[in-house]
Amino acid sequence: MIELGNLMRLMGRFEEAAQHFAQLGPMPAGELSLRLQRWWGTTEFQMGHVDSGLARCEKAWHGYISLGDDELTGRITQTLAQMYSVLGNVSRALQLNKEALRVLSVDPVPYPRLSTLQSIATIYIEARLFEEAEIYVKEARQILSNPEYYSDQWMILVLTNEADIYRLKGNSQRTLGALLELRDLVDGSGDHEVRIWVASRLAEFHSEQGQFGRALEALHAGIDAGEELPAALLVTRGVVFRRRGQVELALLDFEAALPAVRESGDSHLLTRTLLHLSDSLRRAGRGQESVEVLREGLERLLQDKDKARFRPDLEELSELTHSAMLEPDVAPFMEAVIEKIATLTGSVPLDEERLTHAQVETLGRTRVVVSGQPVALTLHGSALMLVYLARHPGRTRQEIQLDLYPDKDPVAGSNYIRSVIRELREALGKGAVVHAGPHNMPRYSLGPGISLTIDVLEVEQALERGDMARMLALYRGPFLKTITDSEWADDLREQLQRAVTGAIRGQMRRAREAGDLKRALLLANQLLRVDPYDPEVLVERVEVARGVASPQEIARYVVEMQRMGS
Repeated sequence: MIELGNLMRLMGRFEEAAQHFAQLGPMPAGELSLRLQRWWGTTEFQMGHVDSGLARCEKAWHGYISLGDDELTGRITQTLAQMYSVLGNVSRALQLNKEALRVLSVDPVPYPRLSTLQSIATIYIEARLFEEAEIYVKEARQILSNPEYYSDQWMILVLTNEADIYRLKGNSQRTLGALLELRDLVDGSGDHEVRIWVASRLAEFHSEQGQFGRALEALHAGIDAGEELPAALLVTRGVVFRRRGQVELALLDFEAALPAVRESGDSHLLTRTLLHLSDSLRRAGRGQESVEVLREGLERLLQDKDKARFRPDLEELSELTHSAMLEPDVAPFMEAVIEKIATLTGSVPLDEERLTHAQVETLGRTRVVVSGQPVALTLHGSALMLVYLARHPGRTRQEIQLDLYPDKDPVAGSNYIRSVIRELREALGKGAVVHAGPHNMPRYSLGPGISLTIDVLEVEQALERGDMARMLALYRGPFLKTITDSEWADDLREQLQRAVTGAIRGQMRRAREAGDLKRALLLANQLLRVDPYDPEVLVERVEVARGVASPQEIARYVVEMQRMGS
């Protein structure tokens, strides 16, 4: 009779199961009584009666400990761990799971131990402790390597954990391997929800690499022919279109998916949809709508228990976050989000998928990224050479040396440039830097087989368009600040800083003239992020703050002004 009630629970008939348990009356002392409390408590917890459900399971847990049966104690310990995990008490959930793991054996039934391993791995993944998570995933894989214990369902769970670990660690090759293995398993399992999850992750993966054709193919392979895309895949397709620059198509998908996403109760998907929808609205010139959607998205993000999982989205949508910092209605929310998640720091046409795509970051940090992986460059001048050749193709070694390193000995300078070109070819492929012309005086250019996204060029384009949000998102600090032996780098560094501060100063003055003091204050703070020592702006910020800021903020600004002036 107890197991009949548990069967009702497993079928989702919670009310019926609870009534059934209540009618059974007191059980004889012993394991049967404890089992009743366990399944009754689990049923109540799933119904939303958290306190009574947890109390029954705690009572059953203590009873099983007294009985001294390790296997049964391990199983109820695992049940309690899952409850505490749902309640957000991660440390208690981890403690109980590890206690369950101590007593649960593989023989004769390995699945309770597998479930515990998977639960611990999930907790560590959410905590971004990937090395620890891998330990438990490897043990689960080892158990499943025994044909007697193998199960497609359990392998799908293990592979899901592996895909998340490798994705968050930035290991694109192993992420793709896990996802493809998952796809093969899911195709034969008939598990609709997991098929959607895998299709979505594969599409996201390919679109992050700039492979938009493969991304769309993966999306539509996740559903049966003639079936409409479910809301989760509509959102993913919207993200793919937004990355490809097709903003209107992205908006159609986000707006079509939003009602169903709201109904689904999936808070993570809803928050993510709102963030990407807000960015698409901003790009489409629908500024006020973008701000309204962003406000809801940020409010939901702040309520989410696992805020860190939104970090990749916020890094990708850095233009949106910087735009938010200039909007009085949402700036406080954005500041709170950044504080919570810590310091937060794009796409190619279909026919260019054969190219090597490299993202060159030189503002505030030096990094070259290919297919999501940072490329190791040991020479300071390598990133500088990419920027230089992008701006001045077809230069000889002598011209390059005179521009970049006029103070160097000509022979030493020429040898250094040779070393830089060699490193770029080794890191990005032989065709990264090509030459033409006579053998004794070749002219160097970036090769046709490489496509570069260079933050300096993007900042200059944003300045031309007056796109303040994009400019601030890209300008993370001075241009190649570690390079001190190149006049060309020094000149570009100063030129960029003047242009960026000038653009912000112009908007700040216009906001102040229009009486929008809150926006003027936000812009002053952004300007001082770029140039913390501007005495004029330090004074102006205090003047503006006296009209809109709190006494504590004004006092802080006055202290900073006085410290810089001393």
